[in-house]
Amino acid sequence: MRSLSVFLALRAASSSSIGGTSSALALRSSPALASRGGFSFRPLKLGRSLSSLSSNGSDGDGDATMAPSNTISNTNTGMPREEIGRRLTGLPMGPYPVGVTTVQIDGDPKRGRGLQTEVWYPASEASRASPVTKYSDYLGLDKARDPVAARAAANARTAIGGYRDGISVEELDDPSETTWLTTAVRNAGVAEKDPNHGDDPGTGWPLVVFSHGSGAYRASYGFWTEFLASHGYVVAACDHPGSARYTIVDGEVITPGGARSKRERMEKDRPLDVLQVLDGIASNPSGLPLFGAVDTNNVAITGMSFGGYTTAATLELGDPRITAAVMMCSSMAMSGTMDYHTPSRKNKSTPVMVMIGTEDTVLGPDCNDANRRYVDHHEDGDAYLLELVRGGHVSFTSCELYDPEYGNGINARGRSKSMTKPGETYLPWGISDQHAAINHYGLCFLNKYVKKKKGAGGANAVMERDAFDASEVLLTANRDGLVR
Repeated sequence: MRSLSVFLALRAASSSSIGGTSSALALRSSPALASRGGFSFRPLKLGRSLSSLSSNGSDGDGDATMAPSNTISNTNTGMPREEIGRRLTGLPMGPYPVGVTTVQIDGDPKRGRGLQTEVWYPASEASRASPVTKYSDYLGLDKARDPVAARAAANARTAIGGYRDGISVEELDDPSETTWLTTAVRNAGVAEKDPNHGDDPGTGWPLVVFSHGSGAYRASYGFWTEFLASHGYVVAACDHPGSARYTIVDGEVITPGGARSKRERMEKDRPLDVLQVLDGIASNPSGLPLFGAVDTNNVAITGMSFGGYTTAATLELGDPRITAAVMMCSSMAMSGTMDYHTPSRKNKSTPVMVMIGTEDTVLGPDCNDANRRYVDHHEDGDAYLLELVRGGHVSFTSCELYDPEYGNGINARGRSKSMTKPGETYLPWGISDQHAAINHYGLCFLNKYVKKKKGAGGANAVMERDAFDASEVLLTANRDGLVR
């Protein structure tokens, strides 16, 4: 039986007028989705869309045939979907296939910040038989007023072209290449919640809002976003205009530069962006069943680097819908306006997991110590610290897909300079192993504090230190009994 929330959303989608909005919020679909009949703010008749997809993924033109999961390949690589997921995340994927869609979330017009947002979600079983999304779909080139100029801007060294010499959107889309790995199917049908996987059909999918690092963009963290979606979370990640290396808003390409890219300005804008995404999905003005099936009163926030700082800053705003947070190598000690690692911060109760790479030369020892102090000062709630001993800054990204030697923590072909032992070098832990540890403990934490799951890693259980070699992964907590 379909969950009540999905059923109601489907009814709303079938009867709602296109272009409806709720308060000052609006969600926009891409022209590509609109051309398929997806939600739009133009007075067009609804045709094929997410709202017309049945729970088994059929689009109304016939029955979908689901192939066995171990025979389904990614059209970009020829690898079985199962193997793609393991390479991407370091672990077997969860029980649900992964869907993905793109929306622009417009908040208060006074802010004037449209946010290009990617949403990963648990998808229908039938989506396993569909081809995965292309890399260029994440760039939103179809939304650009000048698609040719937008593609050129994406290939520039200041944008996607900066990840590796010679890399291009064309390479990342090329079926003969194996550069970009993903399991996500664009605009797939929404899954039914399966109680056999510990998911209550009477509630919506829990929401996770992710904030990217400075100079990054929303799609470069697939190891984390797709993994969570496969385990029954809806994950929304926006581009922060001025901080993202590339985004398109209202048809215009935006890259870093100018006043809005100054750190102190971004420290104020970014937390409000996170709440804008949360509010936009909660408002569900279009009746899109995906958003109607989301529990926006039980939300986790998470982010990497500047996104980790953003996560801490968002907690300070005191939104009661946020019930947990995961901060990855937060740059909070680089703050120009507020030091959230100090005892003077407001929120010391929301459950948090802080993750760092011990050899993070990008942030340096001061930021690592600030992250450790954040856990120490979290006096009124549970707090965990996860350290990757041979991990670095870029360990918490999927940038190894662009270049296996891209940056600190993922040097796959040689040794790196050690931060903890000046003058020496170290061999970074395999990136797949690092992602496995991040995903294992991150999911365990979210299941405990967001899904309130029982049993191993659940509400009445403790985190197990020995899930990974203690010489590679250090797990501690601010309270006795949380870790054993």
